[in-house]
Amino acid sequence: MSAAAARRRLLFLTGYPAIGGPLPKLAPLMVDGFHKACYDVRTLGWSAHTAGHESVVRKVRGRGEDVTRVLRQIRAWRPDALYVNTAHNPSALVRDLPLALATSGWRPPFVLHFHGSESHRLVASGHAALKAASRALVTRTDSVLLLSHEEHREWRRFCPEARYDVVINPFVPEGRAAACAAPRGGDEPRFFFVARLIPEKGCFDLVEAFARVRRRCACRLVVAGRGPARDEMARRAAELGVLDSIDLLGYVSGEGLAAAYRTADVFVLPSYFPEGFPLAVMEAMGYALPVITTRIRGCADHLEEGVNALFVPARDPSALTTAMERLAGDGRLRESMGRANATKVQDFAPGRVMPTYLDVLDAVIGGASA
Repeated sequence: MSAAAARRRLLFLTGYPAIGGPLPKLAPLMVDGFHKACYDVRTLGWSAHTAGHESVVRKVRGRGEDVTRVLRQIRAWRPDALYVNTAHNPSALVRDLPLALATSGWRPPFVLHFHGSESHRLVASGHAALKAASRALVTRTDSVLLLSHEEHREWRRFCPEARYDVVINPFVPEGRAAACAAPRGGDEPRFFFVARLIPEKGCFDLVEAFARVRRRCACRLVVAGRGPARDEMARRAAELGVLDSIDLLGYVSGEGLAAAYRTADVFVLPSYFPEGFPLAVMEAMGYALPVITTRIRGCADHLEEGVNALFVPARDPSALTTAMERLAGDGRLRESMGRANATKVQDFAPGRVMPTYLDVLDAVIGGASA
């Protein structure tokens, strides 16, 4: 970090804690990294206000109030940069684009951090409204931060005139990775899945694959999370005769989530949801778990087949079955992959990843003052 950056001010917008998801865990690490680099950081909420349903009236009013509050902070505090943590999807665009338009021409440098993006739609046919709004947003930013090279390629293809930078979210394992890397030693391998329960996370594929594995060997599936697909998951599991072998925990956090990781043997996330690099994968690595997931986005960037993960195609229960059976029957492979992940997760430590963020801020702030 250059000496010129001393006493810089950063207005940092992030999700409200009530919405859950990864940001309540990631944002404090990012803020701490900026503080250590001599930034004065002010944090404001910037997301849906609750995890539940919001009426249209409440959404419009709440987002309008949020924009107004940000504008007041910019005028009163005069930050050197505006940093917005968000996602790229239609509902987020309804919030982010008005802010970009309202501040265009007079605000400080604007950094947009996408914790997931629908970039695949931008390079596909159709989606005219999404494309128009997306282009209007990113061309009004000074840098768009992305979590994978796959997204970077798609955004560059869609709108090459904007600036994009690839970053890694900072992560500090909550568990003792070295201790967890020892073999679990149970007779029944335990597969663990944690995510919002929606089809795009691969939850139905997982139930089908688990039922096939369960017919061939003793094992259990532990599912943590809530969402609209929960009841359908349970119904399908009952039809397949494996509901008694599945623990549907609902939403868990803190020690409950830590206990689920510690007692698991394999982490499974057959997701095709448009996220960058799932926090749950990082958490599983921190608990020295082998991973089964799809070769997309950040997972493709950071995980090596057979070393950190077994990759499966999206929407392919048969391939998922094969991967689950392989790890269920090979304790040595589980142990070696777990130890590799306990080592690999250290690459995501704040001290290793935050310099890229600081370089981006140096560049955009320096460019604005040049």
